[in-house]
Amino acid sequence: MRGLFFICFISLTLSTAKAEVASPHLEPDHDIAKELVKSGTILSLDATLSQLQWVCHGKLIDAHLYQKEGEWRYDLQIKVEHGHIVSLSLNAGTGLHDDLIPLPSECRPNETSTR
Repeated sequence: MRGLFFICFISLTLSTAKAEVASPHLEPDHDIAKELVKSGTILSLDATLSQLQWVCHGKLIDAHLYQKEGEWRYDLQIKVEHGHIVSLSLNAGTGLHDDLIPLPSECRPNETSTR
């Protein structure tokens, strides 16, 4: 019985490790993110959020940093007016939203800025 438990435990451990390696994009840990910011590869999340405030006012609910096709990305969920939650995908190197994907209707550039 003990041998069967051990075999099941090892099988589960190996299948979990294999699933993590096979993931199409893995999220880095905090230390890797700090090194990417320090090297200038990406903007910090704080800098990205400060830059984003002129377009999309709200409270950060969730943030993920990941690499896709060689590009670092932030996926953000922001709670905006009336409790709506918007999802944004930003280039982590520039903090900019992709021009090809329209911004959610709740997020528009601040028209009160000086021209």
